[in-house]
Formats: sequence, C-alpha cells, structure tokens
Amino acid sequence: MTEEACCEPGDCETGRLRIGAVLLAAGEGARLGGRAKGAIEIEGEPLILRGLRILSNAGVDEVVAVTGHYQSEISPLLAQADSLFNDGCLVEVTQPMGGHSQSDSLRLGVASLSQEVDAVMVLPVDMPALTRQDLISLIGAYKHADAAIEFVGPMVGARPGNPVLFSRRIALKIARGEGDFGSGAWRHQRPEWLLEWQTDNLHYVADIDTPEDLDSWIP
Repeated sequence: MTEEACCEPGDCETGRLRIGAVLLAAGEGARLGGRAKGAIEIEGEPLILRGLRILSNAGVDEVVAVTGHYQSEISPLLAQADSLFNDGCLVEVTQPMGGHSQSDSLRLGVASLSQEVDAVMVLPVDMPALTRQDLISLIGAYKHADAAIEFVGPMVGARPGNPVLFSRRIALKIARGEGDFGSGAWRHQRPEWLLEWQTDNLHYVADIDTPEDLDSWIP
C-alpha cells in the first residue's frame, strides 16, 4: 500500500471508495466451549458465508478471510463463496500456529489486502444480526465525515461496536505493527482522527461469544 489515497474521508461525496475487508475467523471460540464460530449456522447459513454475503452485497471490492483454529472446517465453506466475488478478490490467509490473538489476525489480514484499497473494513465473523444496509450506513458515515477523520466505529450508547472502517494510512500502521489497534483500548484515548459514530442500531453490538449468546439465536 502507498500513503496516498485517491479518496479520503470527507472528500468522497462523488468519488467511489475502493474498500477492502478483513473477515476475522481465526479464533478458538474458547468462551463458546471451543468451536468454530464461522461454521455455526444461523437460519441455515454458516456465519462465515453470512459475513461474506453481506460484504459482497454492500459492494466491498476485496476480502481477506483470516483463519487459524478450525481451518479444516472453515476453508471448505470459503470455497463455496468464490462466486460472490470477482476472481482473486476473496483470499484466505491462515495464522501461523504461534499467533492467534486478534491483533495478529488484524495485522495479517490488513497486510494481505492489495495496494489498490482506499479504506479497510474489519468484520468479526460472529455477528449474525448485521445486514447489507448496516455496512452501507457505516460506509456512508465514513465517506461524509470531516476530513480529519480516519477511523469510524459505531457506538451504541457506551458500547463500541463492529465492523469498523479506517483509512489506508491507518492500515499501513497496522501492517507495520504500530499501535494497539487489535485490542480496542486505544479508543479510550479519543484520538482526533477517531469518529465514534453514535447509533441505536443493536446489530453493531450483537455477537456470539458465549453459549447464552448462541441460545438466543438457535432455540
């Protein structure tokens, strides 16, 4: 990636953002009893395919799906999603056995995107409520933000949500291992380039971390 972006926040009313996405699906699912979140079926659709479908429908140009634990279960599902994207626009990368933190996944995924993307969306695989329109709304908030804004994340009340969307400059920092972007702790510092986009849409904070969460989706 290069530092210059063809379309920055606040300057995209008429220009088109080329968006790359990182779909995080490498986790162990320890709080869920140790299972592949991406393979969980909600309304008959595995979460990994659900995430890829809404990314495609929202117009995301390329996707890197980061796998790790349970790769043998997730990779065959990814193969079913090739038709959602143009050739070469859906790529799977797998974390080495030594690194399975979310920061590792984020860095690996961002570094694997092409140099052509203007902005990067990061989507955890375990968010079954999200829709195409939710992603489009986030993209709109990013495009029409003030020029100084380079990172947009939904906030539902006091709860930070997902997905998030950020500039290529921040993507470069992540790829270099600069900053503590994987943990989210840096958001408490309220940097001037952060927009905590206030919304009452609970889809942005509905995830599946525990058996109780899963029970609310699968009777």
